[in-house]
Amino acid sequence: MGVEVDIRRVMRWAIVAGAVWLVLYAVLTGLSQGSEAMARFVGNVVYVVPLVLLAPLSVMAARRSRGRLRTAWWLLAVSNLLWLVGELIWSAYAFTRPGGAPSPSIADIAYIGSYAVALPGIVIGFGGTWAERQVRCMVDSALVTLGIGAVGWALVVGPLMPGTTTAGAIVTFAQPLFAITIVTALVAVGLCGHRTIPPSFLLAGAGFAVAGITDAVYAYLFMVHSYDDASWLNLGWQVEAVLLCLAAAAAALRTEPEPEVRSLDRDVAVLPAAVAVLSIVGIAIADRLTEGHLARSTLVIAVLLASGLLLRQVLVTRDRTRLAEALATALREQERLAVTDGLTGLYNRRFFQEMLRLDAERAEQNSAPISIVIIDLDRFKKINDSCGHPTGDRVLVEAADRIRRAVRPADLVARYGGEEFVCLLPGAGEDTAMEVAERVRRALSRTPLVVPSGREVRLTASLGVASAGTRGGRPHGDLEGLIQDADGALYRAKARGRDQVVAAGRLADLALDTDPDLPSALVWLADQIDAKLGNHEHSTAVSRWALLTGARLGLHQAELRRTAAAARLHDIGKINVDDAILTKPGRLSQEEWDVLRRHPQEGARLLTELSDRADLAPLVGAHHERYDGAGYPTGLRGDGIPIEARIIAVCDSWAAMRADRAYASALSEAEARHQIERGRGSQFDPAVADAFLALLDEGAIDELAPLRHTDAATTPR
Repeated sequence: MGVEVDIRRVMRWAIVAGAVWLVLYAVLTGLSQGSEAMARFVGNVVYVVPLVLLAPLSVMAARRSRGRLRTAWWLLAVSNLLWLVGELIWSAYAFTRPGGAPSPSIADIAYIGSYAVALPGIVIGFGGTWAERQVRCMVDSALVTLGIGAVGWALVVGPLMPGTTTAGAIVTFAQPLFAITIVTALVAVGLCGHRTIPPSFLLAGAGFAVAGITDAVYAYLFMVHSYDDASWLNLGWQVEAVLLCLAAAAAALRTEPEPEVRSLDRDVAVLPAAVAVLSIVGIAIADRLTEGHLARSTLVIAVLLASGLLLRQVLVTRDRTRLAEALATALREQERLAVTDGLTGLYNRRFFQEMLRLDAERAEQNSAPISIVIIDLDRFKKINDSCGHPTGDRVLVEAADRIRRAVRPADLVARYGGEEFVCLLPGAGEDTAMEVAERVRRALSRTPLVVPSGREVRLTASLGVASAGTRGGRPHGDLEGLIQDADGALYRAKARGRDQVVAAGRLADLALDTDPDLPSALVWLADQIDAKLGNHEHSTAVSRWALLTGARLGLHQAELRRTAAAARLHDIGKINVDDAILTKPGRLSQEEWDVLRRHPQEGARLLTELSDRADLAPLVGAHHERYDGAGYPTGLRGDGIPIEARIIAVCDSWAAMRADRAYASALSEAEARHQIERGRGSQFDPAVADAFLALLDEGAIDELAPLRHTDAATTPR
C-alpha cells in the first residue's frame, strides 16, 4: 500500500513538472516573437529537452514491462529515439544551413520512421486478440487514414500546390496520416477490444492524437510557407512529448498488467464506414466544383474504400461466427459440468435425483418396477491415509469406470458423494437389480489396482439394493423411503463383513414404528419416555444400532427383528418411575435405586399384559443384566443372558453416555469408547462389544438425532 502511495505521489509531481514545463515553454515562445536568435534557440535547443528525457524513460519502461507490453515499449523506445534523432538533425540544419532544413530532409526520414515503428508497437501491446480482430483493426485504420487523407489532399493540399506535387509535400502530409493511423488503431484494437487499458498506453494515445492535430496544422503552414522557429505550433509537439514522458514514467514506476481481452469487443463499424462515405461524398463534391466531373483518382479511392468496407464486413462475420461457436461450446460444457462429477465423469447426485423422479413417474404410469443400488467402497479412508489423496482419486476414477462397464446400457451411474456411487435401474425388479449389483461387486474386486508406487490395491465394495413398484416394495412415489431402504441395506452389508450385496426386504426394512406386530400404544409410550430422558432420541437409536450389531454377529432375520423391536421398547418400564427420581441431578438414595432397578421387570410386565408380544418380555427384562452376573434384576450371567439383551445392553449404554443426563454430561466418542472397552468381559459380552466397536470404526454408528418436540423441562436419569 505504501509503495502504491509513493508511485501516485511521484506521478502527481511528474504531471506538475510537465505542466510547469509547458507553461515555461509557452512563455519563452512568447518572448521569442520578433527575435530570430532567441526563436532559433527556443525552437531548436530548448525544444529538444523533453525529448532527451523521453528516450531514457522509454528504455526504463521497456525494461520494467513484461510480456507483450515489454515488446511494445521497446518499439516505442526506438520510435522516440528516432524522433529525437530527427529533431537533432533539424536543429543542426537550423544552425548550419541558411533557411533551415530542406524538404524533404534526413530529419523527415527519422520522423516517418518514428511513426512507422510506433504503429506496430501499439498493435503488439494490444495483442492477444484473435487474428481477425487485429486485421480488422488495421483495415479500420487504413480506411480512416485513406478517407481523411483523400479529403485533406483534395480540399486543402491540392489547391495550395503549384502545378506539380513535390516530395516535400508528400512527406509532410504523410506525418499526420501516420498519427491518425496510430490513434485509430489504438481505438479499434485497444479501447474496443479490451476490458482494461494500461494507463501508459492511454497517455501515449493522447500524445499521438495531439501529434496528429499538430502535424496536420504544420502541413498546412508548410504549404503556405508560414512556419518558423517562433511558431506557437511547437507547443503542440511539446504537449506530445510531455504526454509520452508521463506514459513512459507510468510504465517505468510500476509493472502494468497486460490488457485483458474482451470476448465480445465493441465494434466501431460506424467510424470507418462514416469516414469512408463522407470522404467519397466530399471528394466527389470537390471534383464537381473544380473540374466539373469525377476525377479518375476519386473513382480509385472510392473502390479502395468500398473494398476495405467489404473486407471489414467479412472479418466481422468470421469473428462473430467464431465467437458464436465458442459460446455454444462453452454452453455445452457448462451444461455437462452441471450434471457431471468433475473427477470421475459420472453424473452427479443432483442429476441422479432428477432422473430418479422422472423414471419413477414413468415406471408408475407403465406399472413397471424400478430399482436403485448404492455402492460404498470398503476401507477407502485407509487408501487415502496410506497412499495419499491423488491415489485415492485414481481409485475413484477406476471404480467409476468398472461400475460403468458392469451395468446395463440403459442404467444410469452417478457419484453419490465421497466414495459412494449409485445406480438407477429402470424397469428392474429386485432379482434383476441383485444380478446387476453382484456383477458390479465382482467387477470391482476382480482385479487389483496398481498405484504409481507399485503397490496393489484391492477394491471391494458393499452394495445396498432397494426396489419400488414390486410386491412388498416401496410405492413409486416414496423415493425418499426407497433411498433410505438402499442405504439401510448398504449398512447391513457393511455390518455383515463388507464385499457383499444386501437387498432391502420389505419386512426387514419396514419402519419399526409401523410394524403391525409392535403395539402402537407401547411405541407411543417409549416416545414419551424418550422425551423425558432428554432432547435427543434414545430408543430409536438403540433399536437402529442393535439391528446393525445383530447383523454383524450373524443373527437370523427373525432374531434381528426381535432384537430391534425389544430395543425400541426397552425403557417403557420407566413410566412407573417417579419423575423426581428420573430428573434428580445428584446421587440416588438406596430406596430410589431400588425403584429405578425395577423398570426392566415393569417393562416385561407391560409387554406381557398389554400386548401379544410376550416374546419380547425376557429381552426387555434382561437388558440391564451384566456379563459377569453383577447386573439386575435377577443376576443372570454369560450365555444365560439372551443374546438380544446383551446387544441392547451395549447399545443402550452407548446412547446414555453420548447424551446429556441430569446426573452427568455427555461423554466424547473417545471417552464413551473407553468405557465400552473397559466393560468388555465384565459388563458387556466381549463379542458384542467388539462387533459394536467395529461398526463404530466404520462409521455405521451414527450420532443421536435431536427430538423434534419435547415437553420435558429437565433432563432425567
